[in-house]
Amino acid sequence: MVIEAREIVSMIKDSMEQRGLPLPVSREAIYEWSRGLGLPSSGDYLLYTGGLYQLLPYIESLVIQLEKVGKSSVGGFALKLAKKVMKVVDVSKLVSKPDKEAKKYSEQVLQSIARLLSAASISFYYDPELDGYSGALLYDMGLLKSFRRHAERVYEAFRSRGVRRIVTIDPHTTHMLRSVYPKVLSGYELEVRSYLELLAENLDKLRFKTSSAGPVVIHDPCLYARFENVIEEPRKLLSAAGYDVKEPRRSRRLTYCCGGPVESLAPSLSKRIAMNRVEELMEYASTIVTLCPICYANLHRVAPRNVRVADISVLLSERLE
Repeated sequence: MVIEAREIVSMIKDSMEQRGLPLPVSREAIYEWSRGLGLPSSGDYLLYTGGLYQLLPYIESLVIQLEKVGKSSVGGFALKLAKKVMKVVDVSKLVSKPDKEAKKYSEQVLQSIARLLSAASISFYYDPELDGYSGALLYDMGLLKSFRRHAERVYEAFRSRGVRRIVTIDPHTTHMLRSVYPKVLSGYELEVRSYLELLAENLDKLRFKTSSAGPVVIHDPCLYARFENVIEEPRKLLSAAGYDVKEPRRSRRLTYCCGGPVESLAPSLSKRIAMNRVEELMEYASTIVTLCPICYANLHRVAPRNVRVADISVLLSERLE
């Protein structure tokens, strides 16, 4: 097990050093969603996606291949996936092609977010050269030296281009750039806001359809609810868009896990946790709202066909006039 752990860590560290990404995929995968959209090249806030939504389709593809190599519970991030393939197959070959359905949905989420920011008249811009990964996995694994080096590179790129304000789109990236980076980097001076916070602050500028959109149940991601206090904003936005927001028994700061944090160590347990959460949520509504790509992936995989798991950006975008 010691050798396996070293190989896993080595793969992730090598990929981060070579590409700035935890998986051996092309950097083009991070920004290709923006092609043809005509996004602004200047503005008050740099749109920094953090790459999680873009990486999930490659992880989905890798999971499918792993299940062909050997029995493996669906789900996971680089740790769990690497465990199954080290010394068996070439990881880079398995992640070379993303899962088509997941990629399509990932692009829909990213484009929905850009549309919502524009609809709210928020001054933002996108620079493909500055977009990338926050290093969250390195931090979660306790690889603090590697994490600090990566964070320094990310911040130096921002500083060299005069970036002062950043808008993030997922809880992991928000937490890294807003709460963790300031602890490990000296002289860190960036204003970091979640796009949900900016949308809620500019709610009067959004024009939603006036008809009722029906009931939805919200699943709070741990980092937003317990660390970044992004709790009321998604509820205000969903209500304004005509949704009847239902609160599950375990919500807000007392939210329940989606199954993601333990999947690398106990995949079967992770799947059971996700199934328990879906069963709990579907008691309140047949549409489950997620605010995080990891939560979406874990809950979507185990949800029955009559239950829709949807990212909040897609649901809000569907209600724009």
